[in-house]
Amino acid sequence: MSDLGRGRRLVLLVTSLALLAAGLAVVATGGADKSVRAVTSSATTTTGPALVAPVTPGTTLPEATLTPTTPTTAVAVTTAPSTTRPVTSGSPIGPVALTGCPPSHKPPAATAPGHPAVLVPESALPAPPAAAPKVVDLAALSGKGMWIWQQNKTSGGNVDLIVRQAVGAGLRQVWVRVGSSLDGFYGQTWLNALVPALHRAGVAVIGWGFPYLYDPVADVAWTNQALTWRSPGGDRLDGWSADIETGSEGTALSGKRAATYLGLVRPQMGGRPLIATVYPPTDYWLAHYPYQAMVPYIDAFAPMLYWSCVEPGAEATMALQKLAGMAPVHLIGQAFDMGPYGGRDGSPSGAEIARFLDVARRGGAKGASFWVWQYMTAPEWAALSAYPWRT
Repeated sequence: MSDLGRGRRLVLLVTSLALLAAGLAVVATGGADKSVRAVTSSATTTTGPALVAPVTPGTTLPEATLTPTTPTTAVAVTTAPSTTRPVTSGSPIGPVALTGCPPSHKPPAATAPGHPAVLVPESALPAPPAAAPKVVDLAALSGKGMWIWQQNKTSGGNVDLIVRQAVGAGLRQVWVRVGSSLDGFYGQTWLNALVPALHRAGVAVIGWGFPYLYDPVADVAWTNQALTWRSPGGDRLDGWSADIETGSEGTALSGKRAATYLGLVRPQMGGRPLIATVYPPTDYWLAHYPYQAMVPYIDAFAPMLYWSCVEPGAEATMALQKLAGMAPVHLIGQAFDMGPYGGRDGSPSGAEIARFLDVARRGGAKGASFWVWQYMTAPEWAALSAYPWRT
């Protein structure tokens, strides 16, 4: 990941450009969902970046991340994807007003992303494996979570502080970056301390990484190192999430490359859930991003929903409506300042965090988490801690 954790930037820029072009300030009203989606979709259905960087195959280029301590048994599932039943009890949190919209500044100029040096041609890749049995127990994905990107910027890397913060906020899982195509699998020493401590506190640990898919088979190799890692006491990661990006972030994305990677990782899961971290399912991305190619191999989608000037409840509702029919959904919300990336200035308010969580829970999401721990503000932590995720 780069400043935003690699590929989050494109998601932000598409939304920002749409809002700037429309010249609309999103104000929370009873009809916010419809108006917000119209603004976003109008831009994303007519424009969009190429999904794969223009690279000649073979060319060398410059090189420019519930609480089981024992394995969970995988059970074959042959029925349609299941989601948590929507919640109807209690009073829902209504739409929230967003300040600073539309953004007064333009998105920064795009920079060339880094990527591996050699692109393996698709013709040289193995065929994607047959569909695999699904994991039934998705408890590790339930409830509230937080994403960790850079160890030294996450409570200074202090395991005791991280555990205390996670427990205080009522987190059910933490998503920890442990590898990429450029870095391989890393962080074993920190994981040896972090994972057992979080497990003792009742918090699951989902590993995540960034496969560039230039060589999906090589990406499987470092991913499997993460999946076979064990602490001295036998703790392991409770699941794996692959950050599936596009050409704007250096990824050689295609349906075959994503399916080959996920299909080859699947046998190593050992009953643990396999999650695809994906782009928000707007009309544009539904037509240009290979969600369907991933479905046979994953247990859940985790869409990146960084709402900026889109009402957070509307964004959560959109993702649930469009993805839940394919696979269970765990939503990822915004907890950072999008100003430097062309969005509105300032981090989301505590009210926005609570609204996003409430719509996610009531709409049937398995859980909801936020990007990213190191940028989370005190009001955001307070809202996350105060929200009672009950099914």
